[in-house]
Amino acid sequence: MRADTEPTGPAGELGRWFLGGLERPWRDDQLLCLPHSGGNASSYRGWLAAAEPSVDVVPVQLPGRETRLAEPPFTDQPALVAELADVVGRAGFRRISLFGHSLGAVLAVNLCRELETAGVEVAHLFVSGHGGPSQRPSSAFPTDASDETLLDALRDNGAPNHDALLRYPELREMVLRVFRADLGLVLTGCAAGPPVRAPITVVSGTDDPTSTRWDLNEWAGITKGSFASHLLPGDHFYLVGQGDRLAGIIRTTLTGQLPPGPATRDEDPIG
Repeated sequence: MRADTEPTGPAGELGRWFLGGLERPWRDDQLLCLPHSGGNASSYRGWLAAAEPSVDVVPVQLPGRETRLAEPPFTDQPALVAELADVVGRAGFRRISLFGHSLGAVLAVNLCRELETAGVEVAHLFVSGHGGPSQRPSSAFPTDASDETLLDALRDNGAPNHDALLRYPELREMVLRVFRADLGLVLTGCAAGPPVRAPITVVSGTDDPTSTRWDLNEWAGITKGSFASHLLPGDHFYLVGQGDRLAGIIRTTLTGQLPPGPATRDEDPIG
């Protein structure tokens, strides 16, 4: 857990949790995006830019990353989820949906549970790049593993910034610090649990080794609402090349609006 216990303050303090802050006009739908292990909020600005004409893409900025680099990162998932639920509940959003990739998928599910328990409605839950709710948290290496071991793990999962990590020592140090902390979040959280009320949409890459070993239809058991799933071309980080198509799925799900430009066709839905 974090060592600090600084209380969450008014709008300015709440705003640090969200890339771009809270002082802006909102559309009808806000999509809160939770990061993958070692990831940063700014990635979603590129991946989901095509959703912005209809939906506010609001990347969640966790402590220890980018604009919050000086703050110690969380290593305990229940503690992080509890604080996030408090912040989101007081942020003044209009209609909340949640998106999470990989570790972020588990965070999104548990945050959805926490928000619903507190009486905050979640309109939709999007989970991405995670094998299924019964997948148990595990780590092939300890948090004190060598930098080389962690870099190899990032490379094997197709991390989009792997080459930059090799070239720039300061960036490497920053990402590995967060990645080590995120291993604690992985090991202290699991998506399995009581079903949520929010409908769920699952998205995964066709060649994602972390998903293809599991039955993604298991996610249907996590919701009391509707369930849909999509496969898009790519590996674990399919979002890098399929951001526009993913944004189209989100836009259509939340607003019924198709993305601008020529229509694209997803791979056959699962199940």
